Amino acid sequence: MDPRHLSLRQLEVLKAVVDAGSMARAAQRLFMTGPAITQQIQQLEKTLGVPAFDRIGRRLRLTAAGDRALAAANDVHTRLAALAKEMDALRKRDDGTLHLGILATGTHILPPLLAEFRRLAPGIAVHMVVSTRAELTRRVLDGDVDLALMGRGPETAPDGAAASGDPLTREPFASNPHVIIAWPGHPLAAERGIAPIELRHESIVQREPGSGTRAMLDNFLAMHRITPRERVPVSGNEMAKHAVMSQLGISLTSAHTLFLELRTGALVRLDVDHTPIVRTWYVVHHSERWLPPAAAAFRDYLLDEGARKVETETRTLLSAGHDEK
Repeated sequence: MDPRHLSLRQLEVLKAVVDAGSMARAAQRLFMTGPAITQQIQQLEKTLGVPAFDRIGRRLRLTAAGDRALAAANDVHTRLAALAKEMDALRKRDDGTLHLGILATGTHILPPLLAEFRRLAPGIAVHMVVSTRAELTRRVLDGDVDLALMGRGPETAPDGAAASGDPLTREPFASNPHVIIAWPGHPLAAERGIAPIELRHESIVQREPGSGTRAMLDNFLAMHRITPRERVPVSGNEMAKHAVMSQLGISLTSAHTLFLELRTGALVRLDVDHTPIVRTWYVVHHSERWLPPAAAAFRDYLLDEGARKVETETRTLLSAGHDEK
């Protein structure tokens, strides 16, 4: 038997004949002619290589092969019915799986938004990966991730499509301000309007090469012709924050990683001129690939309600990010 020659229509006709008890009644149920029903059964039997029915006069009785084909037809019918329900749920955007990718920095802002979204759409499951920008870009391009939250992305044309020919679309989601942090009691903690050149006496805790935050810091230091007293390399936002809390130096980091530390006073934000350095969070997806309804629903939530929540929280955080004089 070659399963490539077996059609859904043949299985449908077989099931209808058995359910109706005759080919004539099956033809009525399926709005087909009698000869068409007969032809479908004959094609089915040819594919099976054995008869599906024993024909005793006008009576039809399933053979062992026909019985197994009927079981397959029932399985297919059940699965197609389930598929119809699944597609209906997907179209309603309240079911399915959301494949999401985020940078490590985004883990500080995304979980509350994701929790709120899932309260609105509890049927949606989430598969989330945390990785580097390069890896997230690859995953979106390969189709492993539906949406990615990135701080940087490929250069884009005015319409949002990648100008380099990379088929990614990135949509601005929320601002991503970066601030200079220090430990409580730092000599500059109570100062206002600090000139960047004053940082030349400081040790600078810096992220690993390839990090967007590291590139931002290097640009800031070069722009203001600052040569710090020492550079202390670390890996990751959490290590950078702990290094600053341990008084190894000051650092530049995304304000979105500092909600807890600034509120509790574990860290303070230095009021350095030309900061915060504001970058943008982008929602990134493949412009040439179908965006599943679950992903489309979360994208819409992020760009609307989610963006408002993040911007409000960020304003509150920055306004409370200084020690009082």
